[in-house]
Order: sequence, then structure tokens, then C-alpha cells
Amino acid sequence: MSYKDRLSGLNRTPEHPVTEQIVTIFRDAIASGELSADEKLPPTRALAELAAVNHLTAARAYRRLAELGLVNSRVGSGTFVRGTGAVARRSAREPARTDEERRGSTAWQHFALPQLEGAYVDSILVDLFAGAEGRHDLIPLMTGYPSGRVFPAELLAELTDEAMSKHGPSAWQYAPADGVLAFREAIAELGRADGLEDGPERVVVTNGARQALTLVARAVTRPGDVIACESPSFAGVLRAIRSAGAEVLGVPVDDDGLDVDALEQLLARREIRMLALQPRIQNPTGRDLSLERRERLAELAVRHGFFVVEDAIYSPLRFEGVDHGALRPLAPDHTIYIHSLSKVLSPGLRAGWVVASGPVLERIAQEKRTDDMTCATLPQLVTAEFLTGGHYERQVAGAIALHRTRHDAMAEAIDEHLSDLVEVVHRPLGGGHFWLRVRESLDERLLYGEAVQHGVNFVPGGATMPGRGDGTLMRVSFSFLDPEELREGVRRLGAAIRSLASSERPLRSSLPLA
Repeated sequence: MSYKDRLSGLNRTPEHPVTEQIVTIFRDAIASGELSADEKLPPTRALAELAAVNHLTAARAYRRLAELGLVNSRVGSGTFVRGTGAVARRSAREPARTDEERRGSTAWQHFALPQLEGAYVDSILVDLFAGAEGRHDLIPLMTGYPSGRVFPAELLAELTDEAMSKHGPSAWQYAPADGVLAFREAIAELGRADGLEDGPERVVVTNGARQALTLVARAVTRPGDVIACESPSFAGVLRAIRSAGAEVLGVPVDDDGLDVDALEQLLARREIRMLALQPRIQNPTGRDLSLERRERLAELAVRHGFFVVEDAIYSPLRFEGVDHGALRPLAPDHTIYIHSLSKVLSPGLRAGWVVASGPVLERIAQEKRTDDMTCATLPQLVTAEFLTGGHYERQVAGAIALHRTRHDAMAEAIDEHLSDLVEVVHRPLGGGHFWLRVRESLDERLLYGEAVQHGVNFVPGGATMPGRGDGTLMRVSFSFLDPEELREGVRRLGAAIRSLASSERPLRSSLPLA
């Protein structure tokens, strides 16, 4: 019986996991020679149809085969049997391969590399991209970066010419790892509006806010340390923390931001090295940390001696509410401030920075020098021209107007198409996202797969949390898409939720976290 015939006759009982059956069938076909080295396997969608499974199950099976070293994926081409798969098949009857044959095989790396600790966030993100592969008709409600309509392209072109004219060959030369002085001076001046009193000597320029988070996590923590963060949070925060080898503990978020009572209970049980949060326009909830909680958080940081990492990246994109400024002035020796212009100017400029004081500043600068002995000079000179030329306030006002229009379009679409299916957990005060809870508890991975089948996607709640969430949660974003695309995307999402909720497939709450 061929492997395709076996795939069409899978055992559907609970004692026999479908994914493992698929893996076993392919493994046997490779070992027997039915599938030869470098032979292309069916695309995930074709496999899903052949085995009568969800396409995410097919993607998981291929990922497991890759982990076993039996197949590899080639971007844009598909999944292929590894050349080394033939070795296991031949070894009993053929001599070992020659040195010439061994060259070009990467199988040895599976044994040479250290064990990679799996994380639910990482695995679900892999599924996200695998599920959307090749879907050009997909409406990406998961995309949280800004629309190109935000970018002042003509102005940036003019400022580039000015920077090159003013600085000459030095615009193309190496720059200090902590950043071009003119840019750091402009950043320090920009910080005055947030209540910061730090000079340029306390600024380290980074390749966006994501690198800033990684540098701070490495500078502050060591493997085995405990770091707390908001739950839900930005997936990049979770990955940055885990990259430093730290244990991540989540602190709940509500309408008033981080639950400081829950943080205090955590501090009674565990010593934490750092807390990462977005106190203004949090991603994904769009809420602020209340004044009372800000003061209590600063007191806790001083009393317990941990660092607060304040990510302000969405703070300029406020539609309503009062902006209380940066958290850092309340406890400047304990607070590390991170910001970027990616959401209001251009993510491609990679204009991010860290502000800190004391020994931790030098540690962060040292980590930056470890990553980059220098930095991109011209983009920093252009951004400095932008900030010192009086363009920032006008640019932010335009970005807010665009985001507000798209927020309103998505809010109307949610009311029209999803009001009986989801609830808006927190009404956003700004930013680029809605945080939703599905009224009926569904498996978030199955729901994501169903959504892709309907031509839309989203960020599952599990990708934003260090621990298991309560119910089926999702982040849908409005910053990237035009209003008509948002309306259609939300309509498709509603159709996907109804389809899965009414199906006869067994439904579960979110999968256990790895």
C-alpha cells in the first residue's frame, strides 16, 4: 500500500494522534525507499486534503519530520526528503558514505547544536506563517506595522539630500555604536515632552525598539533569572526575554493597565530582576497604566530593587484620554526607557533608542557594541534632521488622524459582523489594535486555520502571553489596512468563527503551553 493510500485511511480514535500517524507514514515511506532523497512532498494543503485534516495539522507533521532530520523546507519551493534520509535506508546494505558524500549534508548539526527549548509563542508563530504561505488573497489583520500612507516619503527624500549635503563623506562613514551625536541630542530634546530630563550621554541608539528590548534583557539578566511582563504583551517582548535565558512570568492587564496588586502578590513569592511593560497605549489592549498604579509601581521597584523597562513605542498614537508622560521620572534609577519612531514615521529607518542611568547604561552600551561595532549613519542623520526641523508634531498629528479613521472603521465592522461572536476586552485609547475574546471557547489554532481558509488572519492570544490565557483571545490590527479592507477582513473573520463553532470537529480550549 502506498503512503498516499495509508494517509487516506488514518485512525481517528483519540488514542492515536493524527499528527503522529502522518509522521510515521512518511518516516516509513522514506525508510523503505518509496520516497527517495530530495523528492518533493505534497504541499501542506494537498496533504491536508489527502489525509482529511486541518492544514495546520499537516504543517505540524512536516515540522516534526524536519525536527527528526528527515525533511527540509526550501523557501518558495516546498518540502523535500533530506539526502540523509536515504542513508538510514541504505545503511544496512551499502557501505558508509565517503567524505565526498558527507560534504553538503547538515544532519550533523542536529547533534552539535545545543538543545533548543521550545516555547508556545515560537511554535504558534511558526504555524501562523506556515498557514498563510502563498495566500496572496489574505487580508492580514495580524499585521501591526503602519501603512505606507503614514510615511512622509517626499519629506524624507528632501531630508536625505540635506543630510548628505551637510555632512558630506561622513554620512557614509562609520559611526559610534551608541549612535550619532546629532541624533542622540535630538532624542534627548524629544524626551522633554515626556518629562525626561536626560541628556544625550544617557541615550543609546538601537536598531529599532525590538533590539533595544533584547539588549536590555541581556544587560540586566542572566540565565535562570525571573522577568515579569504584562499578559497579554507584545510577542517580541516574550522572545527578547527568553533569548536572555530568563524565566518569564505574566502579570494580568485590565482597563487600568498592569494589575499592580497581582504584581505585589508575585513579589511576595518570587524575586524578579526586571518588569517589562507599556504603561501608555499598551499593545495589544490600547490601555494606560493609571496614575495610582504608576506611583505604586515606582514604589515597588524601589522597595524590591528591580528594573522597570518602559516601552513607549505606541505612546504618540493617542486618540483619547490624558497622556501622563513617561514613567521614568518617578523612579529614574530603576526605570529603563525604550522608544522608537517606527509607528509614526517609518519602521524602515530603524530609529530606536534606550535611555538609562547608572551602571546599567554602560552594560546596555556594551551589549550594543557586542551586536554592532558601528551603526547606520545616514538614517540617523536623516532622522536627526527630521526631529530638529520641526516636522515631528505635524507627522504625529497625521499618523493619529489616519489611525483614528481606521480604528473607527474596524469598530463599526466589529459591531456589524462580530457583536454576537466576540467582546472587545478593553476599549483602546489609541495604538493600532483591538483585543478581542471569542464568546465561545474554541481551539485558537483551529480557529486560525479556519480564518486563513476564509482569507483572513489574526494574532492568537497564545502568541502574546507567557502563560495560558482565559478563553479564546485574539489581536486584530487596523494600522496597516485601508478601511474597506478592514471591513471585509472582519466580515471574513466572523464567517470563520461561525464555521468553526458550528462544525462537528471536536473543539477544545487553548492547547497546553509548551
